[in-house]
Amino acid sequence: MKSNTELLLNDNWRQVLDALDDGVTIYDRAATLVWANNKACEILGTPREQMIGLNISEIATLPTVATIQTTEFGGYSDRGIDDLRRIRRDLASYASPGYMVFKNGTRMLYIGKIIPDSAGNPLYAVFTQRDTSALDEGRKRIAELEKLTNLYRDQLDILHPVKNAHSVVYASSSMQQILERASKVARMDSTVLITGETGVGKNLLATYLHRTSARAQGPLIHVNCACLPESLIEAELFGYVEGSFSGASRKGRRGLIEIAEGGTLFLDEITELPIAMQAKLLSVIEDHTVRRLGAERWQKTDLRIIAATNRDAEELRAGRVMRVDLFYRLAMSTIHITPLRQRTDDIPPLANHFLMEFNEANGTNLSLHPALVEAFTTLPLPGNVREIKNLIWQIALEYTPDSDPLMQVTIPPEAAQLLLAHDQDPRAALHTAAPHPSSITETRSENAVEAAQLRSLAECCGGDVYEMARQLEVHRTTVIRKLKRYGIAYARSRRGVQL
Repeated sequence: MKSNTELLLNDNWRQVLDALDDGVTIYDRAATLVWANNKACEILGTPREQMIGLNISEIATLPTVATIQTTEFGGYSDRGIDDLRRIRRDLASYASPGYMVFKNGTRMLYIGKIIPDSAGNPLYAVFTQRDTSALDEGRKRIAELEKLTNLYRDQLDILHPVKNAHSVVYASSSMQQILERASKVARMDSTVLITGETGVGKNLLATYLHRTSARAQGPLIHVNCACLPESLIEAELFGYVEGSFSGASRKGRRGLIEIAEGGTLFLDEITELPIAMQAKLLSVIEDHTVRRLGAERWQKTDLRIIAATNRDAEELRAGRVMRVDLFYRLAMSTIHITPLRQRTDDIPPLANHFLMEFNEANGTNLSLHPALVEAFTTLPLPGNVREIKNLIWQIALEYTPDSDPLMQVTIPPEAAQLLLAHDQDPRAALHTAAPHPSSITETRSENAVEAAQLRSLAECCGGDVYEMARQLEVHRTTVIRKLKRYGIAYARSRRGVQL
């Protein structure tokens, strides 16, 4: 005798269900299978006539099924066959969605829908099954494409001189040659030693080398050797096992060398490492092995080491600050970055780049006066790129909008002294529109007139900036800024406390 469901499903409905690409199984309120379409029979590997009448737990434990993965405890967990047969005999036992994992390795996603009766109790349950092999493969392919996209994006950021945090901003031929050499070195998997004065961009070049190398998808671990506590240098670099020393973690800890596995370890200020640590580092480079502090066995390691120092080559070869054998091992590929004063063509784009950074960070729209940019190219700049950034931000931080476009900024004393020492007027440094057409000579004349007027007004008002601001119809901070610029004494308050 046919079941109720079979009576409900006439031949037309059966043909419709059998035409579906998904498996469909229908259970009654007792969790007994009353119908399965052709695709479900194909998926489960069992003829329909052998499955009709079986409990849902018996369907889940057919010989072709390895396990059921249900959404329990916040994630998918496998349920054992004995567990399914013993206690999971009702419809609610099979949380939806879930996966049926077959012995041939196939995973099927199943989704269940309870159809209630008029009283709200389960009347039927309809489950669909779908092969997720193609979906899983698609997800895997998408993940791979995302990794490649990120890699290509990082490489384009570096290879194209766009002004952002990861780009190399330059215009000089000497920097172009440095980057061309770096591109060749990046293709090799040898150690690299970067030399150059403080602030020339050794960190940025190390990042460039990593992101244009075959290890770009691996980690880049930056270690400033001068910042490592001497008592913990070995533990930080090489890691340690449980009980290695007092205060060590019970679980032990990976060192920075292990963390850089498959990628690049950048050792900045390498000469600050103690000689004993330099010897251990040499063994890592030569033997490609590392041993944690307190461990008995060595383990293989695969990473690239890039080191940097501001010491000159002669000092390094002399062995006073670095083991000579380590120097020659690191210096298989050497890149020297020339100081900024020897590549002055890079100063204008760098100055504008750092002002753009300031504008983006502070919501301003400032631009540099050409006279100021020209003045920067004549400075000695012992701090190199770092000093240019420092000067630009100091100047920009002092900027306040003013009625006079040539008197909008009080340049910090350090910057002003540098510029004045080279016969440059430090005023008219910033503006919010195009450069002012007045010449430097005209600007100085105007400044002299304004200084005389302010000095006279200060005498009349007894240095009271409140009264001066009232007469000039400007804010008192504008008056104070101009008085400071011209070295004119003023009162801190109305009571006349002189500065």
